[in-house]
Amino acid sequence: MHIDQPTLFAVTAFAAAISGLMLLFGWLQDRSSATLAWWGGGLLLVVGGTGLVVLRGVIPDEISIVIGNAVQLFGYGMLWTGARTFEGRRPRIAVLLVVSLAWMVACQFDFYWTDMPLRIRVSATLISSYLLLTAAEYARPKNPELVSRWPTIFILLLQAGGVLIRIPLAEKLVFPAPENSFTATLVPLGAAGLVLFSFSLAFLVMAMSKERLVLEHKRTALVDPLTGVANRRAFFERGERILRRGLADGDTAALLMIDIDKFKHVNDTFGHQAGDRVLCAFCDTAARVLRPTDVLGRTGGEEFACLLPGATPAEAAAVADRIRLEFEQCRLDLGAVRPTSTVSIGVATTVDVGGSLAALMGAADRALYRAKANGRNRVESVGAL
Repeated sequence: MHIDQPTLFAVTAFAAAISGLMLLFGWLQDRSSATLAWWGGGLLLVVGGTGLVVLRGVIPDEISIVIGNAVQLFGYGMLWTGARTFEGRRPRIAVLLVVSLAWMVACQFDFYWTDMPLRIRVSATLISSYLLLTAAEYARPKNPELVSRWPTIFILLLQAGGVLIRIPLAEKLVFPAPENSFTATLVPLGAAGLVLFSFSLAFLVMAMSKERLVLEHKRTALVDPLTGVANRRAFFERGERILRRGLADGDTAALLMIDIDKFKHVNDTFGHQAGDRVLCAFCDTAARVLRPTDVLGRTGGEEFACLLPGATPAEAAAVADRIRLEFEQCRLDLGAVRPTSTVSIGVATTVDVGGSLAALMGAADRALYRAKANGRNRVESVGAL
């Protein structure tokens, strides 16, 4: 069956270009997602460069071989750059420019210009390198939770493998492809691969961007924006989960209810910005004392709760007192003055009141009120009541 190659490529290019335009449209809607711009522009350059290569024999060789391949290489480099920006790494535009310029310079030498198999092997090596680098960027993720990165890596590796096949077949490939030649039989496969590559990766890149946005919104909804610790909702969700797991394993746990002493006085005397700095300073102090497995949350204005999985009553009291002492020694520079802030802490454990988070918080809250009543800047435990 006769396949008109220009018509086939025109249809393929149109379909692949739609993928690039779709990504650019997504970027126009969300300018913060630079990866969509890199990928959209990259796919368009890949399609455009491939088009110039396919038109060899119709347009001058200098445009088809030199410019076409250089544009194609730059497009694949943009895909790699898109992956780097998505993972929070710096773009390396100089690498893209050097590779494309090196191709153009190499084409000025007769040994390279007249050796088509050599050019095919070099082109395949460079393109597959870009694809493998792109896959490697996604394999070192900033957000491991993103499910879409795995099929993205798979398709990139699959495409890299398809490109590398050109290396051992370089002697048999002829462009422009004569009818009924070995190269002509591969043209439909190449066209189908380009469409699959562009459409599937455009979909997956957009899916990853959406996944990350949802993840960031979810995290934002669970984090106190001022202090960066868990908010009340997040603390209760994580706390209940930890306590259920600990109860099933027979582990103990402790809960600290913490209140910054005379916080209203700080706000009234030094201003609300000073109060915000006190809250942040407390969270920094607590973070230095607590273990990675402990959960600190802001449950009210100047009130915090801290869950200590596996802690005994004595260990919980020691942690609470260390937080109190370290925060007391913290001096905030508020211009002309360096005031001292203190905290009162109530401690309750599952040994005292059982494994319910509500029961722990209620008991620790009563111990906290006792610490306040007994002069503040102290730790009171339920076991001491």
